[in-house]
Amino acid sequence: MKRALPYLLVTLGVVFIVLGIWGGEVAVVLSRAANICLECIGIG
Repeated sequence: MKRALPYLLVTLGVVFIVLGIWGGEVAVVLSRAANICLECIGIG
């Protein structure tokens, strides 16, 4: 079981990434990141 844990965690991470991409979360994350960056430098 100890040897299978890293593979299980990587697989779970990949599944969550694919679900996020499939659900359209990429645009939301990028827009929030852009807003945060613009606020940090004083433009937004």
